[in-house]
Amino acid sequence: MYFIEWIKEWGDFVLTSFGIMGGLFMYFRHDKKINQQEKLLNDLQIGQYRKEEDQEKQAQVACNIVSDGKGSKRVYFYNSGLADARNVRIEILDRNSLKGVIINDKWGPYDLITPRNGRREERIHLSEGHTKVLNLRITWDDEFGNNRTILQSPQL
Repeated sequence: MYFIEWIKEWGDFVLTSFGIMGGLFMYFRHDKKINQQEKLLNDLQIGQYRKEEDQEKQAQVACNIVSDGKGSKRVYFYNSGLADARNVRIEILDRNSLKGVIINDKWGPYDLITPRNGRREERIHLSEGHTKVLNLRITWDDEFGNNRTILQSPQL
């Protein structure tokens, strides 16, 4: 009997206390999840900003070969990146195995190739039965780093 009287007097208080504690527990649990998600989103956003900053510091040097008439071609070196390419060096790989391709002794180095409008040009001459591919290693410096390299094999 004593237990029933105690429940009548204190039951509302006990149930209300449990309800409040449960609500507080759920609030803090939810708040913790929200804070974790905000931290993750902030980290992703910071990573995206860093990636964009890195891209702004990078030059992207490449080459393109254009026919200039029968047996003559122009090799254009251009920069499609956002930063200036400095000290651009061109190395013709497998020069000794090229057949029917006449190339000047040395290409480059070029002091500067600017983005979008800047380009450098070299000429090559081809004879019948020439090699079909020109293998190149292009190396340059930019704000992102030094000695950045790309290998290209454009069709002749």
